[in-house]
Amino acid sequence: MTPVNNVPSSLRDRERLSAYNSPQDVVDLLRTKKRILILTGAGVSTSCGIPDFRSPTGLYARLKLDPDPRFATLDDPQDMFDLAFFKHDPSVFYSFAREIYPSNFVPSECHRFVRLLELEGKLLRNYTQNIDGLFEQVGVERMLNCHGSFATASCLVCKRHFHGSFIEPDVYSSRVPLCPYCTPELERLQRERELDREERARERERARKRRKVKEGDGKAVIKPDIVFFGEPLSDEFDHRLVEDREEVDLLIVMGTSLRVSPVAQLPSHLPHSIPQILINRDPVGHHNFDVCLLGDGDTI
Repeated sequence: MTPVNNVPSSLRDRERLSAYNSPQDVVDLLRTKKRILILTGAGVSTSCGIPDFRSPTGLYARLKLDPDPRFATLDDPQDMFDLAFFKHDPSVFYSFAREIYPSNFVPSECHRFVRLLELEGKLLRNYTQNIDGLFEQVGVERMLNCHGSFATASCLVCKRHFHGSFIEPDVYSSRVPLCPYCTPELERLQRERELDREERARERERARKRRKVKEGDGKAVIKPDIVFFGEPLSDEFDHRLVEDREEVDLLIVMGTSLRVSPVAQLPSHLPHSIPQILINRDPVGHHNFDVCLLGDGDTI
């Protein structure tokens, strides 16, 4: 996953289709099209109480104002989701993870709209960037979690997989979860190393660790299977997109500013003859959609 700072010029190549330019055109397209591809982002979940990332009141803005000293170590709020930073100090991510962890959030009208299209046999696939699990709650099946989810988690050392519920107590306690398989062995090795030192050297080393070593150093940390900056998307994203671009007859982009690659390039990889609709609070200036319905997605 990569943040888009300078949007590639290839995203500007598509020209608007003059046949579609009004809300009524969107209604007609929804009635007639049968292979609708939907791309969803954090904006479809903000009405559920889950913060988005880049708005003035979003997660990144809140991190800048949060007095917790742990967040002061972030050069950029995006570092919260940076893989290298997570490996260095996972406590920063887990101190905030409960704010975005799927728990008692109720799905929005946008989530139900996608499920309705599926029930009517019109949904080709929902490519969602969200990690909140709300589409799963309403029963959407034809879906690809582009950026993973909290549904599963993995040990960074042994790569064992865990059900997402395994780390839930740690998330709510703002505690870094450790692998039950690797941790005892790592702790045993650590004790052996300490016993090999002279008493005074051991005490100095322990004091140094208390001052400088972060929670992730030398520990088998469990990471939720969400895609961080510095990690590639799953191969399934490429495979599904190759298949779906041959079948899609309508694209609807909902609740995303298209600022994170490679998902941001998805609209430009579809045939330009396919109608493209944007439903979002703000316009997306680097791509030409045929109809832009701006405002609250649930209301629209």
